Amino acid sequence: MKPQVHTAHGINAVPTGPNRCRQTFSNHPAETHNPILLESIMSTTRTTLQTAASVALLAGAAFAFIAITPMTQPTIAATQMDDDAYTRQAKRDNLRLMSKAITLDVVDQPVEDVFRFLADVTGADLEPIYLDNNATSAEGIDRETLITLKATNVPAIALLERILDRTNRIEQPGDDYTWQFTDSGSIEFGPKSELNRNQRLEIYDIADLLFIVPTFDNAPQFNLQSAIQQGRGGGGGGGGTSPFSNSNDDIDTTSDAERAAQIQNLIETTIEPDQWANAGGDGASITIYGDNFIVTAPDYVHRQIDGYDFWPSRLTQVRFKDGQRDVRIKGDPKYRKTKSRP
Repeated sequence: MKPQVHTAHGINAVPTGPNRCRQTFSNHPAETHNPILLESIMSTTRTTLQTAASVALLAGAAFAFIAITPMTQPTIAATQMDDDAYTRQAKRDNLRLMSKAITLDVVDQPVEDVFRFLADVTGADLEPIYLDNNATSAEGIDRETLITLKATNVPAIALLERILDRTNRIEQPGDDYTWQFTDSGSIEFGPKSELNRNQRLEIYDIADLLFIVPTFDNAPQFNLQSAIQQGRGGGGGGGGTSPFSNSNDDIDTTSDAERAAQIQNLIETTIEPDQWANAGGDGASITIYGDNFIVTAPDYVHRQIDGYDFWPSRLTQVRFKDGQRDVRIKGDPKYRKTKSRP
């Protein structure tokens, strides 16, 4: 399920004009014609051909202008996508920074200090969502939660997930903690209910999942003996019985709409099942449109559906835990320069 790129191709001109016409004219013998009359005819022909060539060139130029003008639209689209390209690069850069191997050994340390340490040693753009008593929402990580954790040469992104899991177990807020990318490419983390405020729309092409190659297990049976007997009966004209039998059974297949609904149900029951609108959640929704799923969801839900297309698939780990799909992003070994904190 992945987006499509369209490439506009140029127009190649095919050589035409007077030279080709002259070659055609030269195939006709001219010995029997009056030389003066022939010269007059040839002069008139050359003038006509030159005029036709000029008209052809003007028409060709006009056609090329009309045909080429729409091709400038992809350039405009690419310009409009510059911000998105910049964001994708920022996300990729942050993941590379979070690929650094971290050695950490802390005892009863405020979680805010641990997050600050991760940001300092990696240089990544991290945005923790802390509990703020003055805010309208009472959801967030408690800055003063004490963490005891020991890790050796662990990628920073994996260490962040371990810290969030540990903090979640200590605080027991009733809502899981995780991380996701913001629209600017930074990494924010905290309760899923707060991350759900930042949603985006993605269109997933599921045509390949809807297509099913029929299993033709109802092929007609051929009665050879019956065919031979009919042949021996001879005679012209039609009539007789067909040597084939059981050839009218229908093939049992489900419709595209039914298969799409089955795929939607599979996604909603295995990927963040509590967040979908059909389950009473406020984090994500799916709309079926033709051969596409229109999914409105926060980044961490999209990550569970299809990972990140800007990150190598070999560094994306997919596993199933307690009947749910769990996609983990692994650090790039090329950027594992070790950082430590005693």
